[in-house]
Amino acid sequence: MSMYLSPMITAIAVFPILAALIAFPFALVQYHKYGSIPWLKVLIFFTFAYYMLTIYFLIILPLPDKNDLSSFSYAGHIELIPFDNILDYFRKKPFTMDLSYILTFLKSPCFYELAFNILMVVPFGMYLRYYFKCSLKKTFFLSFLLSLFFELTQLSSLYGYYPAPYRTFDTDDLICNTLGGVLGWVLSPAFTFFLPQRRQLDEQSVAASVKVSVWRRGCADIVDVILFMLIYTAIQFGLSLFQVSWQSSDELYIGAFLFLQWFNASISHGSSPGKSICRIQVCMNDKKKASFLAQLLRYLILWAFVSGNSLLAQWVQKEMMVQTGMMQNILYGTNLLCYVIEIVMVMDVLHAIVMHKPMLYEKISHTEIVSTMPLTPLDTE
Repeated sequence: MSMYLSPMITAIAVFPILAALIAFPFALVQYHKYGSIPWLKVLIFFTFAYYMLTIYFLIILPLPDKNDLSSFSYAGHIELIPFDNILDYFRKKPFTMDLSYILTFLKSPCFYELAFNILMVVPFGMYLRYYFKCSLKKTFFLSFLLSLFFELTQLSSLYGYYPAPYRTFDTDDLICNTLGGVLGWVLSPAFTFFLPQRRQLDEQSVAASVKVSVWRRGCADIVDVILFMLIYTAIQFGLSLFQVSWQSSDELYIGAFLFLQWFNASISHGSSPGKSICRIQVCMNDKKKASFLAQLLRYLILWAFVSGNSLLAQWVQKEMMVQTGMMQNILYGTNLLCYVIEIVMVMDVLHAIVMHKPMLYEKISHTEIVSTMPLTPLDTE
């Protein structure tokens, strides 16, 4: 039992890292195709990711010691004769209908290895049919490819990490894994009847896309930040080639980013690369196209809150070191005001996340983020 529990426990430990790596790409795909992400779809997808991680660990663990030569007794061994172990068992113990013989056979390693290889891939076939809407033919093909990947992983000595294979390449595994995937596809309706159909989940996602969540906006902003970082880094590198000095700061960085956002919005009807991927755009409160000045005001106010306030606080603290009398009192008051603005900013962000309300800079500029997702049924086949 420990040989099966160990991979599951290892998968639990590693899964947060895997989830973090796939969460953002998963969110981008979902927002682009459907405009929102129902919690049930997230749960199903990430249970699938955990399942795949678990069966991967099942085929590679436990990892042997590189210096233990006895662990590589299977080096170069490939078993091509189908069900040779079963046939060998029957050759040594001819089959009879005796109950004790059958029970002994069911407890034998040659049987439960085959049974395990079938059961291991049954959930894969279920996920393929229910979530990915694969046909039986496609499920058969993908199950075979999955099994082949596992066998080649073992044959390649874990991609060359070990000096020789520590497990055998077995044709039985290919057959049983493929059969397990097909069996899972056939049994899928019996285990997923209580879940909504995948098409229903997609239609619910599209219907919910009218309301633009903070997380959807955040994903769009992350894409834009990544693209901006690439552009910013490329400019820095280009200037360094010509030995041009470059005085950078956080405020300048943020200002340049917001300027690029405003520029993109001005020439692409309130959109940006990230917003286009997530199917959202900036518009006026009455849903009309955001004017040039409204978008300029939107990003200027945002810059004032994020960077302008920080610059003002830095200047005030510097001046407080040299000023005296009434001027110093004014500076103290200004410094206090900067802290109040920072607190208001944090509260505004929290209010927007919890209550799904527009932020202050949006209210002042009379702009908002709206969904561009068409409300039409999607073909998820």
